[in-house]
Amino acid sequence: MEELSSGYRTRKTSATTTRAYPATYSTEGTAALSPTINTEWRTNPTMRVRRPSRTQETSALHRGRALLHMQATLATSQAAWLCTVDEWINDLDMRSDGRENRRKVARVLGFNADWKTLTTNTLTWAVIAERTGIKERSVARHLAALHEANWIGRVAAGRSAESKRAAGWTGEDAFVNDAPVYALTVPLPDNVVDINVTPPTVSGYKEFPARAREAEAPAGAASRPSPIEAAKGRPRTVPADRTLPAWPGHVTPSSKDEKLLAGHEWARLVPALKKLSDEHLRHIAKDFFAAGWTIRDLITALDTLPNGWKQGQFIGGQWVPFSGADGIPAARLGHWVNWRLNHWRNDDQTVKESPSQTCIRRAAAAEIQRQAEQRARDEERRRNQAEMATPEGQAAKQACLAQFASRPKRRIRRR
Repeated sequence: MEELSSGYRTRKTSATTTRAYPATYSTEGTAALSPTINTEWRTNPTMRVRRPSRTQETSALHRGRALLHMQATLATSQAAWLCTVDEWINDLDMRSDGRENRRKVARVLGFNADWKTLTTNTLTWAVIAERTGIKERSVARHLAALHEANWIGRVAAGRSAESKRAAGWTGEDAFVNDAPVYALTVPLPDNVVDINVTPPTVSGYKEFPARAREAEAPAGAASRPSPIEAAKGRPRTVPADRTLPAWPGHVTPSSKDEKLLAGHEWARLVPALKKLSDEHLRHIAKDFFAAGWTIRDLITALDTLPNGWKQGQFIGGQWVPFSGADGIPAARLGHWVNWRLNHWRNDDQTVKESPSQTCIRRAAAAEIQRQAEQRARDEERRRNQAEMATPEGQAAKQACLAQFASRPKRRIRRR
């Protein structure tokens, strides 16, 4: 066995075969340095690369190495990555609970990412499982799906304290687990623009090499943006602990899955309803969603009556508003919600017009009234112009001008 200048030792296994082994062995590594290495999610067992140190695991060099064999680029901001991942999860052909679990894992990664480097180095599978409420096996499956879809890149693998001590580590770091480092990435579209090709100019396409060696650029060539300025992107200031809504409050759900998400968001906005399941809330609001109601309308209906009063009753000849549903047990909470929503039903049990529909209808009626008044004013102005164009109108105009001219002019004293 002899050591090479590259830091690897060679061992002859036969007369014609020579294999290379790392000079320093480690228990974890990445397989993103050579095109000949298998680029699977798991570490290639045939060759292990040294894991980056704790101080260098979020550097730009290792983040770039994680993207060598991925059809993706680093995300521009935390908020943009969360929005695009949420849209991708909504389009997945899978069960609604699976989509929700994958959304939870993605949001934990996004909210805990560093704003500058867009990497996470504090999340282990156990931590993600504790924060999302799902098993570690499911966490591993969803992380693998996000990696295969090029939404995250693994910069450095995780490493347990036992494996570090087995590899010869000493000191305090030998008893600390190293969490994996994930980078937030965005998949490249199918029609990716080649940055090595100069785009056509306004006057037409110019035939010249993209990377010309002339001292000056050819006439009409498009100027290249500074890579540093282009990499900065647009700064975004979004709080890291922001919770995205499961369903927009101003949109009426139509399918069963959308109504289930709306029920979950309804319970999030009204904490007293968390005692009920999402399926129960979907069943309660089924007729109201069919009538075009939204989550905001349901929240308004729980607090007010159709005439604008607060929910309550007459006590001693006076209207006394009710308090919230904090003291109502879970077994009676569904009846309480139905009782308040029944005020918004007609005698034949059909759903009345929602508050937002009332506002839209009144706004449309006000717009029609405004347009009618504007047409009346325009018609009156055209009629007056037509009357003034007649000889009688011109004579009346001249008489008025003569009357104004005959008035004595008042002198204004200057101070």
